[in-house]
Amino acid sequence: MRLPSRPARTASLLAGAAGGWLAATVLIGVLGTLVPVPSWSLWPLTFAAAATTVGACWLAAGTGTGAARAFWWRLGGAVALLGIGTGGQAHELLSHPGAFLTMTPLSGGFYLAAVTLAVLALLLLPSRRRRTRRATVALWLDTTVVAVASGLIMLRGVALLPVPVNNGAVATALRILVLAAACAAVTAVVKVGMSGTGPVHGPALWMLSPVGLLGPASMLMAPVFQRWPHLNAIVVVIPPLAVLLTLAARAQIRANLAGRPDTPVVQDDADTPGISRIPYVAVGVTVVMLLAVTLLTGSLPGGLAAGAVVLIVLVLVRQHAALKDNSLLAGQLADQARHDDLTGLPNRRAFTGTLRQHHEGATVAVCDLDSFAALNDRLGDATGDEILRQAANRIALTVGGSAHVARLLGDEFGVLLPAGHPLADGDRLAVALVQAFQAPLPVGEHDLLVTVTVGSAAGSGETVPDLLRRAELALQAAQRVGTNRQQRYTGELDASAQHHADLAAALRRGLENGEFRLFYQPIVELPLGRISAVEALIRWFPDSGGAPVSPAEFIPVAEQTGMIVDLGAWILDTACADAAAWRHRFGDAAPRISVNVSARQLLDPELPALVAEVLRRHDLPAQQVTLEITETAVFAGGPALQTVHALRGLGVGIALDDFGTGHSSLTLLRTCPVTTLKVDKSFIDELNGSPQQEAIAASLSGIASTLGLRAVAEGVETQDQADRLHVLGYRFAQGYHFARPQPATAIHESLLATARAA
Repeated sequence: MRLPSRPARTASLLAGAAGGWLAATVLIGVLGTLVPVPSWSLWPLTFAAAATTVGACWLAAGTGTGAARAFWWRLGGAVALLGIGTGGQAHELLSHPGAFLTMTPLSGGFYLAAVTLAVLALLLLPSRRRRTRRATVALWLDTTVVAVASGLIMLRGVALLPVPVNNGAVATALRILVLAAACAAVTAVVKVGMSGTGPVHGPALWMLSPVGLLGPASMLMAPVFQRWPHLNAIVVVIPPLAVLLTLAARAQIRANLAGRPDTPVVQDDADTPGISRIPYVAVGVTVVMLLAVTLLTGSLPGGLAAGAVVLIVLVLVRQHAALKDNSLLAGQLADQARHDDLTGLPNRRAFTGTLRQHHEGATVAVCDLDSFAALNDRLGDATGDEILRQAANRIALTVGGSAHVARLLGDEFGVLLPAGHPLADGDRLAVALVQAFQAPLPVGEHDLLVTVTVGSAAGSGETVPDLLRRAELALQAAQRVGTNRQQRYTGELDASAQHHADLAAALRRGLENGEFRLFYQPIVELPLGRISAVEALIRWFPDSGGAPVSPAEFIPVAEQTGMIVDLGAWILDTACADAAAWRHRFGDAAPRISVNVSARQLLDPELPALVAEVLRRHDLPAQQVTLEITETAVFAGGPALQTVHALRGLGVGIALDDFGTGHSSLTLLRTCPVTTLKVDKSFIDELNGSPQQEAIAASLSGIASTLGLRAVAEGVETQDQADRLHVLGYRFAQGYHFARPQPATAIHESLLATARAA
């Protein structure tokens, strides 16, 4: 346990002492109203409280630096002046027993000096919050409103104070002191709002804000103290003042020692409106006071009337400034709502608004940065943001100033060309954008090659508002083909989009209605052909009675809509249920199960948990399951590769499907926790030819063997291929030569026949 430092312990002791002086003052003060006590009985406690406070303030100054140090020195000096004035006041009261709050000019001078120094300490505090000229004017208007309102209220309150006969000078000094203390209270409250994240510890400044109110409050209660000679305004106000100041100093000292002396009073500008309510509260209280005076006396004194007029003028000026500020802020918010913060470009809302205003011909292009998500994951958000800014600049420079460029969403940008623009003819805009990104983007100290895929559409009249949608359709069509290319909108794309939407809806209904089935294609051991594993392949048989839908048609739709996540979960659960049933029936002779996992599924952070739950639910050992992924899905690394590592950590096997056709890299075999290589059919088709044609298939078998991986040859269609594969070192193969995909019942029968033959 870390012990507090000596200054912190001393501050706590001083705060405790101040609390003790206050408790003793309350005890003796109450006791004196019941039994006689000496008139001087509270003065020693008052001087002790003042001395304790001076020590706490100067201790806080000693642990601070800069403006905070100066603030606490000044505040301690103000309390010291207050103590000196109190000494003179004590002498007067003890010399003239029974007098009512008599005051010498010397005591009054020290009191005024103390209040002045305290107010000066507050006003000299710097503020870190940068304010506009309008905000500064508004703040000082608020301050002035509060000061005038408080002055009117205190003027009325002081007028009600009893004044000793033949002591007009003292009464005048008393009124001045009361008003000065009230102004100090107002200054403290407003300064808390002004300081924001200034140098003084926020909680400490809040503890100081009520201090200025203690003097006026005690003065107004002075008539009550006349009955008891041991009570007066000074001995009543100094002990609670000491508690507040020592606690504030203690908070400042602890913050200084902890290295956070400037903890904000308010966190941000969002809290500023709370400060702005203070003037209206002050005005409300003043209005109530003026009404009460008028109703009770039948007239309003000239001083109060003049003050009321000043107050009304100030409020009107403040309201005018507030209306102008609100109008300016509304304009800024409207502008922010139509622009992108990162690039400064108009956003999608602004782009569509501009597009609706074009009644003549226009050309629209939608430009998407290829593989931006992978770049952002690999290089970090800061680099990703810089890529977007540089891409925005590249697009703007390419199309020129007469074009409208916007950031539509994420890494997608829109370009609108008016009729007659040099790039508005045919495919010139899309081609120009693709070519513009053939040169690397300067990002920090590096040059990054970031290509784009572009969709474009042109039209006039009533078709113009629809050009953005058409360009996005063209972009989607281009992305289905690949990257670093462009596609112009044609009418066929609308038909394709409608078919896509219909297929997506039917896909969801099919999943809910149980229209999908799993077929299994055996993976056999060479040369005998015994079933070693089976690959789960999905088939769709619509309830409408139509022909089965090809996976090549509905899998891309499932990928694009995200439905592949739900579909993949169903495939995994069903395949594991069948595998568990075979294991229960055939034991160790049961085949392993291979399940395809899409790139979209690998981006789902919940996939490892799903696999673990399915294995647990079906009581299936993880070693019985292999998950097949493509090279493209994990080539860029990032979250997908992290998911693969998490899956391998469960104990399931990882197979690279169609190896050799995607982003093939031997480095991938080191970074990805692969257990199986599935060699693509294109290499198997070249067997039994020249040595050059067989070289890749032979090399992959050797690499797999050296790395301790299982090599599976895909697409085997003849016995000659099977024989040659065995000679080249392959021990596992898959293809129509051995078996076509078949239902689980057919696999069960094959396993049963093998078991009987054994």
